Amino acid sequence: MTLSLLAILIVVAIGWLAPDLSRLRDFVWLRGYVAWLNERLAANGLWQSELGLTILLLPLLVTLALIDTVLNAPLHGLLDFIFGVAVLFLAWGPRDLDVDTDRAARAGTASDRAAALAALTGNEHPSGDDASSGQLVDAAFGAGMTRWFAPMFWFVVFGPVGALGYRLVQLLAQSPDLRVSLPTNQADIADRLHAALAWLPAQLMTLALALASDFDAVAKAWRAHHDTHGHGFLHLDLGFLSATARACVDIDDQEFIASDGSVIADTAVEEARRLLWRLLIVWLTFFAIVVLVGWS
Repeated sequence: MTLSLLAILIVVAIGWLAPDLSRLRDFVWLRGYVAWLNERLAANGLWQSELGLTILLLPLLVTLALIDTVLNAPLHGLLDFIFGVAVLFLAWGPRDLDVDTDRAARAGTASDRAAALAALTGNEHPSGDDASSGQLVDAAFGAGMTRWFAPMFWFVVFGPVGALGYRLVQLLAQSPDLRVSLPTNQADIADRLHAALAWLPAQLMTLALALASDFDAVAKAWRAHHDTHGHGFLHLDLGFLSATARACVDIDDQEFIASDGSVIADTAVEEARRLLWRLLIVWLTFFAIVVLVGWS
């Protein structure tokens, strides 16, 4: 846990001090890999089935695990630690969340807000329609879960394999160009697998949000969402994250262009951005407490 916490702090610091390095998180190789498998296994029934996702992911994760194991011995694990930081940095994104949320908060025109929403959701083709403050807040918290908190959670649990494994599943489930290249059964199972992997980090985000903001409002919104949708606590619907986020943010109709032509910041999105940083601090504080208790 100590080395995991240190690796997370290093990755957060890199993102804060050098956001331009996010361009290194390029998963174009994954598109090429999926295309390569499609060319060679198009007629294979197993590849076309739901088990085809195993054929896609297993070689990548096994290779990563072997590298992790080999690097664990030399130099008392220093190489393995550096490797872990590199993998977490790769999985921490792909885009810089702080830059995208700041851009969304300061987008004044309809086209700028649509582009900001597309950047947060990972849609490479903006619709051109105006995005409301509520949509941007939802997208900011959804991006916070997929870019920061879920990779962090699975990195702590399973190390580099967990972080990169989550990122690969998330991209296969939510990246439009990757989804269309997958057989239909695989795309469906990728959706379900991603929901399963994201469920616990999203629940822990909600708990941290309650501790960092308004506990009663978060608890009421969380219960109301499950009551309204008529399913239990263990259902893989992640909509409760947006519901609880909106309960902590004052979303009002406002003009985003002042009379002098200057842009007025979207206060709801700016508050969502600050809340995401608070949640990150709560998580890191919890990890630090676990480390200190383990040393005592």
